[in-house]
Amino acid sequence: RLRIARPDEPNLFDIPPNLHPTYQTVPILLRAGIIVASALLVGRSGISQIFLASSSLRTLLSQLSQTLLSRRWFSLGVLRKSLSFLLRTALLSTISNLAIQEAVYPPSRVTTKYLAERGELPSSLSRYAVVRPTAVSVPTIESGVGDGAVSLSTASSWNEEDVALPTIGVHSIQYTKRTTTNNKDSIDQKYDRIFLHHGFGASSLSWLPVLPSLVEQLGTNAKGRSAVGVAHDAPGFGFTDRPNADVEEGLKQYGAVSNVGIALALLQKESQPSESNFGGESAGNKNSEEKDGGGDEKAKSLAIFGHSMGSKAALLMALHCASQPNLLLKPNLVVLVAPALEGVALPSRPSSKWGSGQVSPKSSWIRRAARRVWIAWRKVFLDYPFRYGLRRLVNGTKDFWRKGLTLAWGDPQRLSDSDALRFQWPSIGEGWEEGLINFTRSRLFSSPSDSASMDDGQLLREVANLKDTKVVIVYGSKDAVVRIEGPVAETLRVDYPNVKLVRMEGLGHDPFEEDVDGFLTVLDEALQ
Repeated sequence: RLRIARPDEPNLFDIPPNLHPTYQTVPILLRAGIIVASALLVGRSGISQIFLASSSLRTLLSQLSQTLLSRRWFSLGVLRKSLSFLLRTALLSTISNLAIQEAVYPPSRVTTKYLAERGELPSSLSRYAVVRPTAVSVPTIESGVGDGAVSLSTASSWNEEDVALPTIGVHSIQYTKRTTTNNKDSIDQKYDRIFLHHGFGASSLSWLPVLPSLVEQLGTNAKGRSAVGVAHDAPGFGFTDRPNADVEEGLKQYGAVSNVGIALALLQKESQPSESNFGGESAGNKNSEEKDGGGDEKAKSLAIFGHSMGSKAALLMALHCASQPNLLLKPNLVVLVAPALEGVALPSRPSSKWGSGQVSPKSSWIRRAARRVWIAWRKVFLDYPFRYGLRRLVNGTKDFWRKGLTLAWGDPQRLSDSDALRFQWPSIGEGWEEGLINFTRSRLFSSPSDSASMDDGQLLREVANLKDTKVVIVYGSKDAVVRIEGPVAETLRVDYPNVKLVRMEGLGHDPFEEDVDGFLTVLDEALQ
């Protein structure tokens, strides 16, 4: 099926016309019927009383004329009954209309595999692949050592001995550099791999406008090597599969550590010989991998980007790659855009006292039974109402994303229909509400539980101190979501002298989307 890209964004497609991102309108005749039926149902007792008291039409008209002449029509009692009738009719018709709309005219819900098999993924750069997340080293602070030394321990969130991490279907966008010349490059350091983490409520599509230009600008020009840029949807967002959060350690699959494991698995998969991928590939943009020199593969230079919530994943990824030489990935550049880092731009969270509510398979049958009861109660009284509320909020109107994004853009006049479409696309994905709820639950239960855990500020400091790693923070002066302008920026300059701070005048929380050319220009200047 021929698909035509949007004129203002050549790598983005419209949502297929057979899919509906919002609730469909109930036909006007059906709505009129619902109102009439509701009025008859509410007023059946009053109507019957009138006809019983009126033996004939003449008697009925006489009673009405006497009521009008005596002005009892406007008495408090009549007014109260009339208002009660109208309110009950409106309430019943509204509930009936919503129920019929939910049952017959709901927004479309499809799986990513369905879109991939039909060639209807949102972008020409889209890929869908099943990967097994890499076990990631979690940084902790060694006790009893001066200011505290950093140690890395391998996460085993879902596996005991010799048990593989669960696979997950992941949607990503990938772009391979096309140019091979090296003319008038202003950046000395070039990168073999560029990986990008998105922020809260977004997806990999947020990076779509800037990804090709970013790879062309930062990617290596070395002969026989192709620079590749990759961005993926974190669990709970976009078109990546939604893991079952109610299994043993299931919530951890929505955390930053799992997100990094998926990112590394995608890079490893990309480095292997190309296999059949779901989704179309643009001309000149197939996955490829070359080896240096006589066939011995060398470590690749890696640039990692993180936006807002994704900044923590970017820092964890940099630390892990630096500590694992066998990965053959050198984190030479880390760029954080409007970083939502706790203890830096956001207040630190207290330790969670709730716990995840999950029990080991070895627990007593009483605890396992109690947990099943709790899960059933939570789904009925918490999850289902929240899911319905989210669906009504997001899918209730066509302009939800446009209105919401005006708060994130520094200049709402820059906001285009394609900007809103990139955020709207994932709302047709099956289970997106459940994914968002599970991600939120994972955040509630993921706060540091002991003094050995590192906060985001310590992560930033450790990455900034890595050898041969440059850290850049880019922010908009009008960012109303994560306010860095002012005291936070001054604190960053003082407490993190190894971090390059770049301010973009007049822009908001998503400067790489709001002004692609401006973002590329300031990044180029920061890296010279």
